[in-house]
This record gives sequence, structure tokens and C-alpha cells, in this order.
Amino acid sequence: MRRDKNGVSQDVFMYQDPVMPGRRLTDIVINDRLREKTEIDFVSNGNNKVIPCLSYRQLKASGIRVSHYSGWETREGEAAGSSDAETSVPSRCEDLALRIPAAFVQYDHTHQVLNITVPQEAMDNERFTMISPAEWDHGTPSLRSSYSGYFYSSRLKGASGPGWKVDDSTTESAWLSLNTTGNAGPWRLYSIDSFYRNDRHQWKSNHDRAYLARDIALLRSSLQVGEIYTRTSGTMTGAIPLRGISLATSERMSLDNQYSYAPVIRGVARTNARLTVRQRDAVIYSTLLTPGAFAIDDLYTAQVGADLDVMVEESDGQIQSFRVPYTALPGMIRAGAIRYSLAAGTWRGPDGGTSEPALLSGTLEYGFEHFTLNSASVMTENYQMFSSGAAWNIGAIGAFSADLAYARHRETWRDNRQREGTAARLLYARQFDVTGTSLQLLGYQYQSESFLDAGEFLARQSQSWIDGYAPDTTTWQRRRRNRMEMTVSQNMNSVGNLYMTISQESFYGTGDKNSSLSAGAGTTVGSASVSLALTHNRYQRLSDNQLTLSLSLPLSVWLPARQDAGFLSYGLSRNKNNQYGQSLGYAGNSAGNDFSYSASLQRDTQGEYSQSGSLGWNSSRANITAGMSHARDYRQYSAGMSGGVTLYRGGVIMSPPLGNTVAIVETPGAENIRVSGINNARTDSAGRAVVTWLTPYRYNQINLDAGESDGAELQESSRKIVPTEGAAVLLRFATRSGRRALVEIYSRKSIPLGALAYTESAPGVNETEEAGIVGQKGLVWLTGLDTHRAQVLNVIWGQRPEERCQIALSAPTEEQLKPDNWHKKIRAECL
Repeated sequence: MRRDKNGVSQDVFMYQDPVMPGRRLTDIVINDRLREKTEIDFVSNGNNKVIPCLSYRQLKASGIRVSHYSGWETREGEAAGSSDAETSVPSRCEDLALRIPAAFVQYDHTHQVLNITVPQEAMDNERFTMISPAEWDHGTPSLRSSYSGYFYSSRLKGASGPGWKVDDSTTESAWLSLNTTGNAGPWRLYSIDSFYRNDRHQWKSNHDRAYLARDIALLRSSLQVGEIYTRTSGTMTGAIPLRGISLATSERMSLDNQYSYAPVIRGVARTNARLTVRQRDAVIYSTLLTPGAFAIDDLYTAQVGADLDVMVEESDGQIQSFRVPYTALPGMIRAGAIRYSLAAGTWRGPDGGTSEPALLSGTLEYGFEHFTLNSASVMTENYQMFSSGAAWNIGAIGAFSADLAYARHRETWRDNRQREGTAARLLYARQFDVTGTSLQLLGYQYQSESFLDAGEFLARQSQSWIDGYAPDTTTWQRRRRNRMEMTVSQNMNSVGNLYMTISQESFYGTGDKNSSLSAGAGTTVGSASVSLALTHNRYQRLSDNQLTLSLSLPLSVWLPARQDAGFLSYGLSRNKNNQYGQSLGYAGNSAGNDFSYSASLQRDTQGEYSQSGSLGWNSSRANITAGMSHARDYRQYSAGMSGGVTLYRGGVIMSPPLGNTVAIVETPGAENIRVSGINNARTDSAGRAVVTWLTPYRYNQINLDAGESDGAELQESSRKIVPTEGAAVLLRFATRSGRRALVEIYSRKSIPLGALAYTESAPGVNETEEAGIVGQKGLVWLTGLDTHRAQVLNVIWGQRPEERCQIALSAPTEEQLKPDNWHKKIRAECL
């Protein structure tokens, strides 16, 4: 409603809609999908209504097939985007609802969203679309690090006997990990390191990798250079550490419906109809159909493994209903999608390796409507490996995949003989909605005795350790024969759920078998949660069994007014020797989840008792934990801290742990502004904060709340951004700080509704600021007032000298400065 500093008339209140003519940044949502964020002109239609002015070119750019319809104000080939030079308003506004049958346009002024609904045939659903790179934000140059560390101290009481004595002993250790990111323009520098201090007070470092990376929008790919890993998705080659370069598809650049597999829904509509897709009784997709065949190939909110119930409601009232089975495996991608990776460099083996051979690696996957084909290869000196496979969605049967691999190598560490071998892998998954049974994965992999994958070959050739075993030992020499795994779960609705996971692997030349079993059940009894879990692990000839019963009860059952009352827990466990252990504990959080605490009492399988407790504090600067435990023979103390440090041109900001992509928020002069995000960040004394987790290549909305800030006002409280991966996007929000006041104006002049009040600039300052709008009965809500001196306010409602007056506000009293007194009216004359 605010125009400019030259004054306004009460015409600002004449429109029937709460929207004023002008240009504003707007989200365009077509058929419930966000297409873009752009500036839209809003114009008066002559009937005291304000409507969005959409040009022919804007509609076409938004994916609407305007060429399929006639009657447009702008003809195909004309300069549809031309506009008046003064107003920047398109010279021709198109009436979408008039040109396209069943089209509908609605503007949500509260959220600044323009909702457009058109029939499916009117949409040009280009495959593999993404948010325009023109909207991407590479962020501001910065250097940031996410850290996590702890200190641990344990004191073990000594013992003595006839003729011998063991003194008390103390063990101390510390650990620190650093995940560092630097960015400048589209380039990123990543480094991952950790440091460990053992009980001999010696520090050791472990450098995992450091590399440069950037996105390439034209290829929808990412480039990495340095210490990297090959990206092999679901193929049999596995990830290989390299020192080199890689180029691979970046699925995150494309919209969510472009890669993750979902079935194509096909059918025929007899009339103009509405299609609705449900999954487990929840509507996940809906669109309008025109008569004829249709194919829905852009589902992206569906849950993998649950069938789709499709309903087509014809305009004559008849309904078609059918079910589409939906099961997918990790390697499946959408019809028409291509996913690839290429890498070249030298093998980056662990410390102590004797060779770093050059290596080439590549993968390629292509999606069809019901299946996905894949292939992969790895080539280096003395080793070549090729694999291919396919994954099918076989309707009601489920999803199935089969992969074959062939490898040839020369055993340079033994007799230099050339050997070759094969491997096969089968996977199956199915969700049975009728029974609630989910067979999430049933897999079997077999490999011949002479088959080695690339990682095994390179480790053997360089005489590196394998799975913790030194070279040339029996275990180092053994080769896997087969592996079987299965994961199944059973949903019993209100009764509870069951689950079971089994895996087993065997090796050539030995009777050793590694196996594991994990099974359990969970249910609720009133407000209490009850679970029973069984684990069995066998490694070589060693085995372990554990049976655990757990109960958890919220104390809010007895204290309904205290939802932060915490939980009581009880645990009972039995080991393979039929020995029992028990625990009783309490844990809770503060009302704002800033503080957490716990205490427990344990009795181990030997009948010994111990006590433990912990405290946690999650602030907007870091997360801190501390704990201790005590028993008859030992005492243990620990402390930990995790967080993030961001260095940029505005200084240094401390925050909770950082994600890969972040935003830096600046509110100059305004402290304690709450910033949306999972870390509940607040601006510091310099008006800065970090939003620690953003989704790259997607719209991210950053919201600010000044409700708890003393005297600060935000001139805007929300921004929507599209960060690239690894970016640190800088967002500077205009703020005004000062006291607030409710002033009742009286004057000999007739001050109209909608007049604007401006603060007069301080000595030496040439700027004025709008402070409020005059409402009914001369009431005006003023913000940004000086907290120390008297001020002059100019009230303006026109261009002529008689259409303005001045208010002289005296310096505020101590009573007026109290935060709770802002609403008390101050009477002032406007002269």
C-alpha cells in the first residue's frame, strides 16, 4: 500500500482485492508444481480489481502450449514480450481462462504465489527439466568448516592379591574431525580430515581426501578434480579411491521426478476428466485430462514399494478405477533418463601401499518404461573388468535385477599368472499391500574363485591391508564365494510391526562363514512403547547372541501440562550364556529442546552396578555434551563439542554443524532475529546467522521473525533462493531498529486515511524513512523511532504544501521505553 515519499492518496484503499497495481516477485505454480520465481505485473482491470498481467511469452516460457490454442492478443511470431518503456508492463495481457478451456488463475497474496491450473494436454512436460540456471546462486566467497570432537578420560581402580599388585590406571583420548569447504564463484574446495590423540598423548592425523568441484549446467553434471572416489551408483564395480578427475551426472540438478523410478500410468479418458492417484489412501497426484489416451510419467511424491490406486472421474459421472503395482530397486531410473560417470587418474591406496597404477573407470545407465539397463568398466595395468545388467519392474510380481561381471587380472604378487573370473548378482523386492508385508531386499551374489573386484586387486597388488588383515596372511588371501541377504518387514496396523534382516557370506578354501541375524517386534500399550529385539552375529568361528526387551513411557501421562516431562525407560538383556543385564533410565528435553539430560542405573551380566548421566546444550553457536559414569572399579568422564565456523567478507560466524550448502543471513544492527531452519538460529550481536542446511538446486525459503528482537523491524521477512551445491548464499535483509509507539494525531487539517508519516533525518543525514501509515481516527503505528532524542515527523498525503503537516515528538521517557508500554497511546498535534 506504500507508494513513494512524494505522498499518497486514499486511493490505496479503493481496490476490492488486497493487492495493489505494480510489479512484484511471484512464484508461478502450474498444476501444483512450482515452475519459476519471476516478477509479474499486476494491473487494474477497470472494475476496481487487480489482476496479474501474463504475456504470451511468459505463458509459453512457463511450459504452456499456447500454440495449440487460438484467440490470443499476441499472434505467434510477434514480439510478445514488448512492453511500455515507462511502465515496464507488457503491452498485451493475455486472458488464460478465456483461451484455454478449464483453465483457472488465482493469486495468493499472502504467500505471493500465482496458482495456474490447466488441462494436462495444455502442458509441455519437457523431460529432465530443472530450475533455470539463471536462478542459481553460487554464493559469496567463503571458507567454512564443520567440526566435531570429544575428550574421554577413564580411571580404572587397581587391584591386589598375595604377592601382586596392579596400580590405578588412567586412559585419556581425544578426537577431532574437520569437514572444510571453500567456495569462490562456481568452484568448491573440499577437504576431509580427522585427528586422534591416543592414551600415550600422541596425536595422529588421517587425511581422507581433498578435491576441487564445480557444476556444469549444460551437461547436468558435476566435475571433480583431486583426491576423489569413482561414482558407480548401483553397479558391481564399487567405489574406487583415485587421485585424478571425474565427470558424472548430477541428479540433484534435475527436478525430483526426473530420475527416481516410478511407473508410467496409462489409460484413456472418454471425456474431460479428473485423474487422482492415491497411495495408502493419501492423494499424491491429481491432474485434468482431455478426451483421449494419456500417460502420466512425472510422479515424484510416491513412496517406493506401495501400489498406486488410480481413479479417473469422467464428466458424465462415471468412474474408472485400477491399480498400478509399484516396486523399484536402487539401480532403476525413469524412462528416457541417462546416468553416467567417467573417471581417470591413479589409484589412491592406503598408507604403506607399494604401487599407484593409472586407472580408467566408466558407467552408463539408461531407463526404459519398465526396466533399466546398466554397464560399467574398470581398466588398469594388469586388470580389466566389465559388467552389465538390467533391473525390471515386473508389475504385480515385484522388481527384479540381474548383473553379470567379468574380470581378468595378472597376479603380480604371487606367480604372475593371468587369471579370469566371473560374478553374478540377483536382487528382488516386493511390497504386498494386502498383507502389509514388505520384502525390501532379497539378494544373492556369487563369484568364481578367480574373480577379484577392482578394489581387491589393487589392494593385493600394492600389498595393502584388506579388511584389517596384513598382507600374505591366510585371511588376507581368502576370497569371497557368495553372499546372501534378506530384509523383510510386516506391518500389523494398530498391533505393531515385525522386522527381520539376515545376511551370510562364505569363502573359498575355508569353512569360515560370516553371518548375522537381526529380528524384532514393536508395539504400544497405552502410552508406552514396547520392543523386543534379537541379534545373532557369527564372524569366522566366533559368535554372539543378544536378546533385548525395551520399554519407554512418557511422563506426560501423569503430567499432561508438561509435554517436556521426559521419558522413563527400562531395558532387560540376555547374552548367549543366559546372563541378564538390566537398566533403568530417565531422559528429557527443555521446552525449546535447547537442553537435554539423562540419567540411568545399570546392572551388568556380572551383577555389577553402575550409574551414568549426561547433559546436552544445543545453541545457535554450537552443540555441547558432557557425560560421566561411575562403578565400583572405574570412573569415566567425557565432553564433546560440535559446530561450524564460517569466514567470509563480513567476518567470522559460529554456528551448529554445517551442511554442504548453507546461507549467511545479515540483519544489520538487529540482534536476536530468529531465522528459520533446523538449528533455530538467531542473529548474533553483529546481526549475522547461518542457515546450516539447504537443498541445492531447489527453491529454499528463508524466513525471519523479529518478534523476540528488542525494537527491530524487518522491511522484508522472507527470501526464496536456489543455491548450487556447496554454496554459501549471502542474504542481506533491510532492517530498522528503534522504539515503537502508537500515536493519536489531532490537527486543524483534515488528515485522510492512508497518509504517510516519515521520520525527519538526524543532523548530518540526508535520508528520511517511512515510519507508518495513518489509520482510522488519526491513529498511526510508528516504528524505528530514536530511543534517546526528540524527533520531528512529517505527515504527507499529497503534493501541495497544505497536504502535509509536522509532529514534534519529545524524547521518550523511561516509562515509554519499557517494552510492555509500546501500546499506550501518545497524543500529538500535527501542525
